Amino acid sequence: MTSLQISSRQVAAHSHSEGFSTMVLVAVATLIHPERGVEIVKRLSGQNLVELFIELDHPSSEKGVVGILLAVPPQLNGSHRWVAETVVDFAQVKLRTPVDSRVDTFAYRLASKEVFTDNEKIDPEDVLDWRSLYEFCMPDGTETVELLSHQTWLSVVVARLVNAVNSSKEIVNIE
Repeated sequence: MTSLQISSRQVAAHSHSEGFSTMVLVAVATLIHPERGVEIVKRLSGQNLVELFIELDHPSSEKGVVGILLAVPPQLNGSHRWVAETVVDFAQVKLRTPVDSRVDTFAYRLASKEVFTDNEKIDPEDVLDWRSLYEFCMPDGTETVELLSHQTWLSVVVARLVNAVNSSKEIVNIE
């Protein structure tokens, strides 16, 4: 089983005027030492996620993205708890809004088919243009089951951590 390194600070929620913000949680692995496990890196926005992609795309980078999760606060997911779900597509989009006919932003399509921008659930019908920057690709064969199991495990663990976070700053290792 993959080990996971994350601190409670990384899953601590940030509030804004309407409640808590969504959190982009990126699973990053060291490519030349996969036995070191997966580190969770927190990003607060699509723009921050793009900056991480640029950093990891550098020729000297030894790390790579192995998964992206969006942690969605209760006021946006219709429950009483945070939900963490696999991002299957991250894109630069143009949206139709009541205020403006074309807004440029970033959006996340989740495994459940729901679509979010930073801090807002959106109707897929309002997406005028979708340009993928990251897509979760499923391999063929037996690797599919293993990858889906890993993504499900990661979603469950991160959701539990986000819901249980407290003021402790200690590193949590999960195996």
